[in-house]
Amino acid sequence: MRKIALVLGLAVLLAFAAEKAPAKDKRLYVSTFRTSFHHIGMKISLSGLFNKSPESDTTWQFYGRPNNYVYGFDIFLPSQGEIMALATHTGVHQSRDGGKTWKETSDWKMTEVHSVQFDRTNSDIVYAGTPYGFYKSVDGGHNWQQKNNGLHGPDATYIPSFVVSHVDPDHIFAATEDVVYESKDAGESWRKAGLEIPHIRVIEQNPQDAEMLVVGTEDNGLYFSLSSGKHWEKREDGVVHSTFYTVTFDPTNPEVIYAGGFSTGIYKSVDGGQKWQNYINGLDNLDISTIAVDPIDSQKVYAGSLNGGVFGSEDGGETWSWLGIDNGQISEIKVVDYDGEDNE
Repeated sequence: MRKIALVLGLAVLLAFAAEKAPAKDKRLYVSTFRTSFHHIGMKISLSGLFNKSPESDTTWQFYGRPNNYVYGFDIFLPSQGEIMALATHTGVHQSRDGGKTWKETSDWKMTEVHSVQFDRTNSDIVYAGTPYGFYKSVDGGHNWQQKNNGLHGPDATYIPSFVVSHVDPDHIFAATEDVVYESKDAGESWRKAGLEIPHIRVIEQNPQDAEMLVVGTEDNGLYFSLSSGKHWEKREDGVVHSTFYTVTFDPTNPEVIYAGGFSTGIYKSVDGGQKWQNYINGLDNLDISTIAVDPIDSQKVYAGSLNGGVFGSEDGGETWSWLGIDNGQISEIKVVDYDGEDNE
């Protein structure tokens, strides 16, 4: 009986261990359109998903299928980095083993995927933004449905960026070539939000105040909403550029906001976007495509550039140094602390 009990107990422990993903440390993830890295014997440069520890100068590890133009990516955080998705020029690619193997989970009708995001608690629900509209899967990406009800015309269906509300997973905001759209039924239908400005490149939500949204535009600067998209105002005190590809909140203090775009260097606000300061010290490339703030140490900030690779700052964005990925066209950066509660 003791032997049987011991075997049963061991089986229970093994089953529990199988369900619980292995713990990981903090990781810095970067997706790319193009780099100067090459496979041995191949002329095509290596692009895809890279990662390393942000605490060291170790070389970058490559994830993902080679030579995919990756517009963005997402990590299902409860899986401790085991479940990942890439938004690529050939569709959505997913991994269920921490990036060791990948499978394309969209068909030939769904290409040029610009953004992808898991539901925060259910990895079976996946969203994607494309030039052809909004897509949704409820079975882990095996099947996708186009959800364009209310998105009329090619400008409205061109979706480079979207955000799922962190307080209501049915409430989604989409940046389009037309205006900002919102859905209150998990993408089943859409309507225009209050901002009547075209060519929206990025949209973000304050991580502590769901009513606050900010968008970056092509040629029209930065706009803020404090009313969940109903009303908007332009905030440009200290801003001398007009095209922005990325906006990022400090997750520990959302009054601190970073923004970057075409020839901008890094803009930083410490008062919720009311006033901005520009920083370029150490940046060899001023075309900034993505910014991420360390969720544990907010003095550490990372920026991806177009053709200049990755830069890092250890003083809240005031000075920068190059971190690698030679000639990389960086599409997205995330710093993930798998032990923390707030990982984005």
